[in-house]
Amino acid sequence: LLLVKACYKMVGLDSVQQGHFTFAEVRPLTGRKHQIRAHLASLGRPLVSDAVYGHQAFAADSRWCPRLFLHCSRVTLRDIDGQLCRAEAPLTPDLMRALGSLRTANFRA
Repeated sequence: LLLVKACYKMVGLDSVQQGHFTFAEVRPLTGRKHQIRAHLASLGRPLVSDAVYGHQAFAADSRWCPRLFLHCSRVTLRDIDGQLCRAEAPLTPDLMRALGSLRTANFRA
C-alpha cells in the first residue's frame, strides 16, 4: 500500500452520456510517480483517458478525449541560487477541445 498526500478541490461537475466527470484542482504534497492518477482512482474518480488507472472507462473516454486529461497549470521550483521560479501554462488546445465536447454533450442531454 502506497500512501500519498495531496490537496484537492472539486471545482466543477459535468456529465456526458451516463457518466459524471469532476473538474478538480489537485496540489501534490509529495512527488510520487503517478500520485495524482493513483490517488484519484482510489477515490473512484480516475482521470479521463487513463489506460492504467481508469482502464474500465478508457475506451469510452478516448472517443472524446484522445489523451490523458492531466495538465500542470502552475509549478514553482527553486533555482540553483535558491530563488523561487514559477511557471504557468494555460490548458492545452487538445484538452480545451475535449472539455468543450464534454460541455456540448451535457447541454444536449
